[in-house]
Amino acid sequence: MDVVGEAAEGRGMFWFIQGNIKVLMFCRVLWSFSTSIIYPFFSLYILALGGSSTEIGLISSLGLIAGMVLYPLGGYIADRAGRVKLIGYSTFLYAFAHLFFVFATNWQMIAIGQFFSQLLLFYMPAMNALESDSLPPGVRGKGFAIIMAVPGSVRIIAPLVGGYVIEWFKTSSGMTGNEATAQAVRICWGIAFLTGLLVAWIRLRNLKETITEEEGSHKISFREIPGMVIPAYRSILDSVKWMNRSLRVIVILEMVASFFIAMSAPFYVVYATKLIGLSEAQWGLGMFISGLIGIMLAFPLGSATDRVGPRRMIMLGMFLVPFMIFSFQYSGGFLGVAAVLIGVQICNNIMVPAFSTIIANTIPRSRRGRLYSLIGERGISINFGNFWGGGFLLFPPAALGAYVGGWVYQLDPNLPWIITSGALLVCALMVYLFVQEPEEAQH
Repeated sequence: MDVVGEAAEGRGMFWFIQGNIKVLMFCRVLWSFSTSIIYPFFSLYILALGGSSTEIGLISSLGLIAGMVLYPLGGYIADRAGRVKLIGYSTFLYAFAHLFFVFATNWQMIAIGQFFSQLLLFYMPAMNALESDSLPPGVRGKGFAIIMAVPGSVRIIAPLVGGYVIEWFKTSSGMTGNEATAQAVRICWGIAFLTGLLVAWIRLRNLKETITEEEGSHKISFREIPGMVIPAYRSILDSVKWMNRSLRVIVILEMVASFFIAMSAPFYVVYATKLIGLSEAQWGLGMFISGLIGIMLAFPLGSATDRVGPRRMIMLGMFLVPFMIFSFQYSGGFLGVAAVLIGVQICNNIMVPAFSTIIANTIPRSRRGRLYSLIGERGISINFGNFWGGGFLLFPPAALGAYVGGWVYQLDPNLPWIITSGALLVCALMVYLFVQEPEEAQH
């Protein structure tokens, strides 16, 4: 019997959901629910405050550029001095950046808020590394799937709530459509800000460090941090040299996919509401239905990753998702949009646990913070709204894609789906030709 089998003997099916994993999941339940009420309508908030499709692309691009700046520093600190304090204190700062959204009176304030909030997400490599450290090899497919599914099962109602809140303000407040949308979103951002403060306190109080004294014994003070920026950036080249061929191919594919996914991500809700004619409540309902089905399938698809291998699951999702995205422009109404959202959600449920598993199995614990700061931990996934870059190497192409997307959408609203689906089909062929699983999974 292998180590995982021995550890699991006599325990329940979810024996590995304990300690840090339980805390991280609980925090994601709290915060992701509050932010998921409003993020699906972020582009509409920009339009309500005087922005256009080009400003939507610009704001998304600014956020991605900001996210790139400090990510290597976050990964460097995580491997050198540990994960937990960096996660806890940085979460407090990230929460306060959301006040720009709460008090925004024009799209320029949203742009400033997006820049600072994404700048302060540099703790994400540490949190991703802590997550992988805390999941034993052999159950990572199921583990990553459950980490997605449990918060998702709670937050799937969130877009529906957000849609109805906006609809209620439009019909009951006596404000104009744009004023009602802006006021509803501001209130929801205020709730998200308070929830963020609570999440930061829980993380700081309850997470347990996974880096040993030998692996990360260096104690860092705030005064030392500026001097660590240059060594952190120097470590990028070392990390790239360390990667094997399969991991390098995955990184290249992530970079290519980031450009095209970011190009279309902010415009799903705009296309659905402005061209197809859905209401905000209908868009929220479609997100709810797709999320519900995704939750139902998360555990069996995650288990399939452990059973048949992550590479096969990646290929399945990568070959299916281009056709889902291409069909969005022909969805025609609520049922068609809901069907596309469901299809993309299922593909994400196939791809994300598989990518997360193959990446975690390839990278040793001592390098995870730095490598995750470069490439993220999720691989390729499709976003509806703001695209989250996930790693230093992914931010530049995603930022460029988001900016270009605003102009592409203005040129022809159908082009983002045509271009994105074609690019992802090429990425799927590259996975088939060049990506292999590691011979031995890293702990």
